[in-house]
Amino acid sequence: MRIQLYKRIFLNFVLVIALFGLLAAGVGAYLINRTTVNEAQRRVRLDLRSAWSVVQGELDGLELFLGALSGGKRVQEAFHQPADQANRVLLELARRQGRCDFLGLTDARGQVILRTLAPYATGDYLAQDPVVGRALKGETVSGFVLLEAGRLRAEGGDLEEKAFMVFEPTARAKLRAKEAESAGMALVAATPVEDETGARKGVLYAGILLNRNHALVDKINAIVFEEQLYEGRPAGTVTIFQWDSRIATNVKNASGNRATGTRVSETVYDSVLENNRSYYDRAFVVNDWYLSAYDPIHDLQGQVIGILYVGVLARQYDDFKHDLWKLYGLLSLGAVVIVLVLGFVFSRRLTGSISRLAQGAADIAGGRLDMQVAEPATDDEVRDLTRAFNFMAGRLKEREERLKATNAELDQTNRSLQVANRNYMDMLGFVSHELKNTLGVIYTSAKALGMAAIGPLTEAQAGLVANVVKSIEKAVGMTRKYLDLSRIEKGELKVNPRPMDMIADVVAPLLAEFGDAMAANRIELRNELPPSIPLTGDRDLLQVVYKNLLDNALKYGRSGGAIRLCFSDEGIRRRFEVWNQGENLSQVQLSQVFDKFVRLRRAEGLVQGTGLGLFITRDIVRKHGGDIHAECQGDSWIKFIFTLPSSAASA
Repeated sequence: MRIQLYKRIFLNFVLVIALFGLLAAGVGAYLINRTTVNEAQRRVRLDLRSAWSVVQGELDGLELFLGALSGGKRVQEAFHQPADQANRVLLELARRQGRCDFLGLTDARGQVILRTLAPYATGDYLAQDPVVGRALKGETVSGFVLLEAGRLRAEGGDLEEKAFMVFEPTARAKLRAKEAESAGMALVAATPVEDETGARKGVLYAGILLNRNHALVDKINAIVFEEQLYEGRPAGTVTIFQWDSRIATNVKNASGNRATGTRVSETVYDSVLENNRSYYDRAFVVNDWYLSAYDPIHDLQGQVIGILYVGVLARQYDDFKHDLWKLYGLLSLGAVVIVLVLGFVFSRRLTGSISRLAQGAADIAGGRLDMQVAEPATDDEVRDLTRAFNFMAGRLKEREERLKATNAELDQTNRSLQVANRNYMDMLGFVSHELKNTLGVIYTSAKALGMAAIGPLTEAQAGLVANVVKSIEKAVGMTRKYLDLSRIEKGELKVNPRPMDMIADVVAPLLAEFGDAMAANRIELRNELPPSIPLTGDRDLLQVVYKNLLDNALKYGRSGGAIRLCFSDEGIRRRFEVWNQGENLSQVQLSQVFDKFVRLRRAEGLVQGTGLGLFITRDIVRKHGGDIHAECQGDSWIKFIFTLPSSAASA
């Protein structure tokens, strides 16, 4: 089905707008989400700092209360007559005025001599208590303390009953063996008491039990969140945890009661209680999601004993994000509608002139090279295009005739070049093959002479024969390379991969062959290859690769230097390296070493050879599915690195 041009332009325009719209929507949603969540989480962190300020205020108030009380007449008289009921009553009134849950006195050894609540237990020692113990040393101190059931019972009143808590089943909480908790968490302060001479008489201590102390969390909520509501629910929540269970909270459970006894989620448990790290993120709190902040609560020994938490309903920020998304979506939709209307008008105006050009192009394709397209009235790029089109149509016929004549000449020339190139390659292959056979006969005869097969030779004759053998070996090597070049150029060089061992089948024979040459040049061989490297490849061709690289290292290596052979297994490929000490190569020379007929100069002149070894090497490596390159550093070294697949493919 043929679609009109203006419709295609308009549809493409719609597609572009849709893609950009989706991209903008995604970016906008991401930015809105990140901004709102980051801002909300930042605010929750600030709220947690405010909560800590309230708690610290309670501790500071407790210290001030004890400081003021310890220097008064009531405490001094209580030390003189601790069993006197009147003194106990006066201190009990002071405890109530200070809004403490318990208050007591110890002597200078830490033995309790007075408590203000029934059963008024005395005689126990608190020198090992972290708060009282430091006060006995002359320090006014306060902090969080865990009090066992026996200590709560001794302090009197209903402290033991208030502290006892049965754990409530909680979704996402971590499994615990215990089902209840009898200890309590308290804010405790203590201050030393001295007589008129400055001698320390004992310690005055007091504490506020946090278990079921909802007044404190409500106070924090009122200060930090101003008791705001969202959809009839408190916007902010505050909780004090004793280890992982809520002991004071304004979080409500499903029945609308305070969720005391419920436990923190496993994620928060692991972060805060197990790893002593604060947790700032979304968290599931009893029955809903909150943007939360949790800090560990430490006792005076630095041990984690609980958590202070503040959080705000995630729903209110989610609703805020959704409202922003809706507004952003409406604005984006309006902008898209306006752009689409303008695009439709533009496409209709543009395609009128283009349609005429399309018809003109069709006429030219049909052979009407003398046709002309009417120019539009507007002076714009389309008018310039029309003029250029008409000019082009006027020149096409002339150019077409010239091209026909030129193509005829090129066809003739190309056929001649193909025949000449084929003849050249056939001649190169024939000459190389015949020369190789002839040189082989001469080489065999020269070796026979050198081995005195037909009679002993004089020293001069033996030297001459040795030189002849070396020259023939060079000629044979050059002939072999020309023969390989002929096979490469004609596409006749094929890889016949077989399972093989690179060390046993290729490297070891070559090292034996090059041993005398290395010794003659005082070359140190550093063989770092493993004992065996199994792979699949063409043994004969890989021998050519390694032989050319070793021959190259000997030719261009420094006399008295070193050659190093390395290998590494990189999983899907094997990496081989032939390194030698030698002269520096420029970047231009380094890029030319694998070209045909390239022979580089050394300090003493041009090195003899065909300039084909590395060209042939690269072709063989690539036909195995690998690659090769060279690296060098100053006048220190040059190395050739080639890679082969673990199983080289046939090319």
